[in-house]
Amino acid sequence: MSQRRTALETRQLLFEACSRILRREGLTNLTLDAVSEEAGLSKGGLLYHFPTKESLIEGLFEYHNDKFETRLQILAEEEGDEPGAWLRAYARASIEQITDSDNAGLYASLFAAEEKYASAHQAMRRKYVDWQRRIEASRLDPTWATLVRFAVDGLWFAEMHKYAPPDEARRQKIIELILSLTRGPLRDEVNDEQSTTETYLENIRS
Repeated sequence: MSQRRTALETRQLLFEACSRILRREGLTNLTLDAVSEEAGLSKGGLLYHFPTKESLIEGLFEYHNDKFETRLQILAEEEGDEPGAWLRAYARASIEQITDSDNAGLYASLFAAEEKYASAHQAMRRKYVDWQRRIEASRLDPTWATLVRFAVDGLWFAEMHKYAPPDEARRQKIIELILSLTRGPLRDEVNDEQSTTETYLENIRS
């Protein structure tokens, strides 16, 4: 006799079914009927866990965010306690997503779902607030670190949505530059009145 799935296993089965549909067909074809069929479950079984499409989408966001957070933690531990370690982990995890061709359709569809469903949009906003807080705590000058985050996010969106993304050779150079920028300048621990970024800008102006 086969073992019955736990609620967690069933939810994971549904999230993986959703992900396959999004990769293959996009958000338009993500219906509750399609998900239940893809997962090999009855529609009643799906509705037991997710009574609406919005609740399913919100759960799907949490599922993929949890996977991203797990990968972030692994990469952050690899980076150790060096300044900019968490920002470097964020950059590396984001870059891994865009260099996996399987992810392009999935994340483009998830982004479209975020725009459509308020609960998913709010969840992502909360995530970015937390990521930004950790980036600013990475012992780099916070303005510099934020600029690097914007470069990472910009590359991610360009690749995911095909907004004039760079070719492979240029992308690799951009990635190398981004990773190098995660190593400084450091937060000015001595002179709180003038950040290292402000000093850098003054040097450019002069």
